[in-house]
Amino acid sequence: MIFKRLLAAVSLSLAMQPAFAEIPSGYYSAIDGKQGNMLEKALQALSEGHVRITYSTKTWPAFETTDVRIVNGREAWWDMYSNNLVLLPAHDALNIEHSVANSWWGGKNGNIDAYSDLFHLNPSDQNANNKKGNYPPGKVADPRLLDNGLLLIGTPETGQGGGAASVFEPADEYKGDFARAYFYVFTAYPDASWEDQYAYVYGSDNKLSDWAVDLLLSWHRQDPVDTKEMERNEAIYKLQKNRNPFIDYPELAEYIWGEKKTSAFSLSSESPAKATDRPEAPVFTDTRLTGVNNYALRWWNGLTQEIEHEEGCTLMLSIDGRNFFPTQSPLFIDPADSAAEKHTYKAYVVKEVNGQELRSPVSTLVTVARDPSVTDYSAGYWQKLTHISDCSLDEGPFVMLSSNTLHAMSVTGGTSSTAFMESAGFVEFNDKNMVTELPVDAAIIRFESLDGGKYRIMVNDIYNHHKGSWNASAKNKMKLDASVYTPGTAAVNGNDEFVFTFDQFGSLQFNKTQPRFLNYESKQTPVYLYRFTGFNDGSGVEDLPVETPWGIGIENSKIIVPEGAAIYDLNGRRVDGSALQHGVYIVVGNGHSKKIVM
Repeated sequence: MIFKRLLAAVSLSLAMQPAFAEIPSGYYSAIDGKQGNMLEKALQALSEGHVRITYSTKTWPAFETTDVRIVNGREAWWDMYSNNLVLLPAHDALNIEHSVANSWWGGKNGNIDAYSDLFHLNPSDQNANNKKGNYPPGKVADPRLLDNGLLLIGTPETGQGGGAASVFEPADEYKGDFARAYFYVFTAYPDASWEDQYAYVYGSDNKLSDWAVDLLLSWHRQDPVDTKEMERNEAIYKLQKNRNPFIDYPELAEYIWGEKKTSAFSLSSESPAKATDRPEAPVFTDTRLTGVNNYALRWWNGLTQEIEHEEGCTLMLSIDGRNFFPTQSPLFIDPADSAAEKHTYKAYVVKEVNGQELRSPVSTLVTVARDPSVTDYSAGYWQKLTHISDCSLDEGPFVMLSSNTLHAMSVTGGTSSTAFMESAGFVEFNDKNMVTELPVDAAIIRFESLDGGKYRIMVNDIYNHHKGSWNASAKNKMKLDASVYTPGTAAVNGNDEFVFTFDQFGSLQFNKTQPRFLNYESKQTPVYLYRFTGFNDGSGVEDLPVETPWGIGIENSKIIVPEGAAIYDLNGRRVDGSALQHGVYIVVGNGHSKKIVM
């Protein structure tokens, strides 16, 4: 039994209804009394001549007004394709995604207005965007390509996709958003080059396919216009000077494709939309926020877990993928039976809103039992290093943060043509400005003193497993290497900034525009170094001595080898490691051998 008991509690979280700007007077006068094709043409005319947003330079600044949410007090991009938490201003992990695939109508070489139209452009997780490709919307039978907790991509149910091998299915809370974006695009741009063989949604007769009509209308009906959509409509209107009519007047979809298509649209009989907001997602308290509505609890020994949610809602819970069942908060989680025990809890609430029963977004809590035999540095106290004495860097471990965004360096090294150390995201602080919690992929740093006041930087994961050493092999190119490292000098300046300088490859800095730690010769964002001072989870686990891994340093024309190792040229002659000529050398020692190209 995972749960011993379920206890009732009352939690209050009410969403405030914002005030929206009025639809401009007379904006929809031209569609009054229109029916069928005449109504579609009148709607098309409303979008003609709108202000075109320059795609390459203006889309992200536009998204700053249209697609931003507040998560845990911080501005984050509103990504409808994943629950990943990406904070402004960085958007390196995101793409600009066309919800209506641009390949269907010629892309950049086709209708340029459609290509840059914000009504179907959205920030999107790169992986989700790549997996979605140009697949049409649909109901997914088998999410073989992607199931990230929000978006499904995979084999369609029978009758879906118009013959496509795969479809994408958004979360319930966004189905209507996508449907109304599709309605807008196919109404505003009926004359685009809908000739691509994969334009599954739009037929050869320049009409929405029957299966697509049924699907999009069902999504449109089950997910009504909400506050997010209305605010976005207003924001885009300020930029493009046009509106999505299917947000302002949702019934228009029924007049064109649905139950009222034989009737004329009347402004006097149809009222503008009012926001029908889903209840907010439940909140797992006293846990770490790892993404939008995603939480983590890294260890437990039996605890009571509060799940805050809106009053008047039914709380639904699923444990480890089993069916959802109604429950109450708080709930008791049994002590773990083993050090490696892991459980996943999913929760949402259901509430009647404006005559419709709507469910909230799903919140996910992943609990991982703590292994007392493994040191877990994610729950430690870390103090900023303000000076370097003779022994400061030998008193590690450390974590490295960007000085402006307070991103932690990740244990992951880039593998692109320009390698780099990735950002692990934000850390948590206490009121004494000490770091108290790290992201699960944060890099734990240790230093090895070398001759001449130089240092080697070694990187471990939060469990103290060695992952490699910093190897700056060229300008603006850095990654972890299992055996090769680049020495450097270390200092802390008067602004408490940690400066690590390589002889010929610049210094380690942070790029805030594309969040990454890299060796730059140009001026970027400085970094801070925080030293471990103890654990904050009451575990009493002490820091264990770390054996320095075997490694080879490369510094200009010099090879630095560990004690007991030797260097040979390709003729088998042993050579000194300093002032080497260009060529290939073999380092042998302590059961290792490594080819080095100078």
